[in-house]
Amino acid sequence: MDFDYTKYIYLPDCKDGCGAITDWLSSREMAREAGENHHKSTGHDWVLIEKMREE
Repeated sequence: MDFDYTKYIYLPDCKDGCGAITDWLSSREMAREAGENHHKSTGHDWVLIEKMREE
């Protein structure tokens, strides 16, 4: 289950040269959707980067 506003933020990043697909997002599910949409429109592979929020 995906919980928004956890201790982590997520960045969908294109592995084929486009760079960050969006800005850092607080929802893993939203970040995954952005990556999937990018893949469908461009055919590019992507990766989800996760980091802990800075307090």
